[in-house]
Amino acid sequence: MSKLYPHRTKPFKGLAAFHHVGEDTSPSQAAVLLHMGNQLRGGDVGLKARAAVLRRKGFVASASMDEFPVPMLRQVGGVVPFDESRERLQRLHGYKASLVPAPARDGAMFEGAFRGCAERVFSKPLAAHAADLFAMGMEHPRELVRIAAAIASLPLSTRPQHNVRVLVKALKSADNLERTLAATGLARNYPEHPALRPLSRGRTAKLRKKPPETLMLIHGTWASDAPWYQPGGDFFTFIGALRKDLYGQADFFKWSGGWSDGARQDGATTLQAWVTERHEQGLDLMGHSHGANVILKATDLGLKLGKVVLLSCPVHVDKYFPNFANLGKPVFSVRVKHDLVILADGGGQCFTHPDIREIVLPIWFDHGATHEPKVWQDQDIARKVAL
Repeated sequence: MSKLYPHRTKPFKGLAAFHHVGEDTSPSQAAVLLHMGNQLRGGDVGLKARAAVLRRKGFVASASMDEFPVPMLRQVGGVVPFDESRERLQRLHGYKASLVPAPARDGAMFEGAFRGCAERVFSKPLAAHAADLFAMGMEHPRELVRIAAAIASLPLSTRPQHNVRVLVKALKSADNLERTLAATGLARNYPEHPALRPLSRGRTAKLRKKPPETLMLIHGTWASDAPWYQPGGDFFTFIGALRKDLYGQADFFKWSGGWSDGARQDGATTLQAWVTERHEQGLDLMGHSHGANVILKATDLGLKLGKVVLLSCPVHVDKYFPNFANLGKPVFSVRVKHDLVILADGGGQCFTHPDIREIVLPIWFDHGATHEPKVWQDQDIARKVAL
């Protein structure tokens, strides 16, 4: 679970998300900003067009706007000078933008202006009004909203260097959701940024003797050093109690965890070699985030697997899609609603294919919730995926 943002089963929606500033509203505010930012990038048009080329257009679903209403922006195109937003914010809301987080003493003033700015976007959803909301969002007292605003506003920004500073600073956050969101947003826009290099460095240990294990966990982007999937980690321990054949030897599989198609291609190739060297064809695999896409790519390369469970998988069916001839059916896909990291990634939120069984948890926003033992217990996930 995110240290700062507990799981939400009934999030604030629409304008209610901007009623006040706090840990309970911040994830909803971040989701609204990210949704609007994706609209500025063309929404899901490109995602579905690429899928259509491979006759997979109907296999990807967007987040439901009926379930979580977000204004559809108009007059999209070009940039919005920061000085124009600053002038409107001061004239209409009495707020002087300063490119730094609002100090605590100005909390009430910021809250009122932020709410008023959101009301203007919802009542008249112009790209320029969204730019004003983004400008305030980058000064939000909560880092999660600052990150979302920095990601969302890049297509409009005349000061992208400030957006980058916000994201780079957030890579050092103590909160996993904030770190992962910031890294994904930075990588999507500046994939070669040097601040990302320390986050992708996974390496599998040397080959040991042939193991008898038949289930293995695979980490996602930026997570090669994360403890949850490794022997002794909380999720590893939980799954190990359910499956005694969980792979726990020193040479368990790692990939770089880099945010790029090339990194995932390399991960898939390495995974195929890992299985071949150990004579483990038919292995069951469970992968989180883009680690799930590493698994899917490996099946496309010819790797034969047994059960596959995808956790919070960003859906890019043009690039990562199961080769069902090489794995057991159905594939299980476990996810939360309106996943913030997938919004920042630009992926689809769900598969829509008869051989992929989607299990959407009654939890919102938190990308890491799908590998939390308590969530698995509370939602009876092991039974649902027939583990």
